[in-house]
Amino acid sequence: MLFGFLAVGAVIIAGCSKDDGKLPAVVTAEVSEITHDSAMSGGTITDDGGLRITAMGLVWNTSGDPTVSDHYTSEGVYTIDGVLERDFVSHLDNLEPETMYYMRAYAANEEGVAYGETRTFETDEAGNIIHHLTADMIDAWTQETSEGPKESLVDGDTSTYWHSAWSSGVEPLPHWIKITFDQEKSIGGFDYTFRQPSGISDRPNHFDFQVSSNGSDWTTVWESEPNLPVEPVDALQTLEFGENFTSRYFRIRILDTHDSRDWTHMSTITVYEVLSY
Repeated sequence: MLFGFLAVGAVIIAGCSKDDGKLPAVVTAEVSEITHDSAMSGGTITDDGGLRITAMGLVWNTSGDPTVSDHYTSEGVYTIDGVLERDFVSHLDNLEPETMYYMRAYAANEEGVAYGETRTFETDEAGNIIHHLTADMIDAWTQETSEGPKESLVDGDTSTYWHSAWSSGVEPLPHWIKITFDQEKSIGGFDYTFRQPSGISDRPNHFDFQVSSNGSDWTTVWESEPNLPVEPVDALQTLEFGENFTSRYFRIRILDTHDSRDWTHMSTITVYEVLSY
């Protein structure tokens, strides 16, 4: 049995290997959604080494070349055939503000652990608490059946998008995106991006924000100015309410679009508590 360190292309491999075995290969995704205490990344397993993948995720530290002996996440569902997924996304939580971190993806099979390229990022100064959203926390008033699933709102990828119904089941504005948490959260603003690329006509340009005590009866607590900018298409848009509102149930309503179409779309959405209020 050999213990060593090998560099193969962009993939850094460290750990225990056998003369007759092959370690997996994994690529580290870009870092996104960086806040004062969290960030998001992921990875893609490009080669399983001909063996079952037994674990995958992210590792990170503040000194460089992180390994599974440092902080780590574990993704995927393990089966008798190993972890079947090849792409994964992980959230790094409980980070320190204004700190430089080193992070990379890892994948393990029966031969050992392989690491992707190391990426660095610095957390923000304390100011907002991002509330991570998953697809099962999201509902939409209407959903186009042929494109734009709701999952795209929370995948952190600006090349994907959610689209309300336009081919059938079309309903007039406003359209809403409902968020349900398992416990009360405080929200003081949200960021969003437009579908990229897209026509200008059906981009949202007027919002309000609602809360509910039971998920059925809604109270509007904030409304944006009408005719918000709809360009440039790739810019991150930020709307803050001036105070935080606390509930388990929230709705972001799209009241109007650039040309008052009865359908609309968005790429990503992020909600957060503003600590500086």
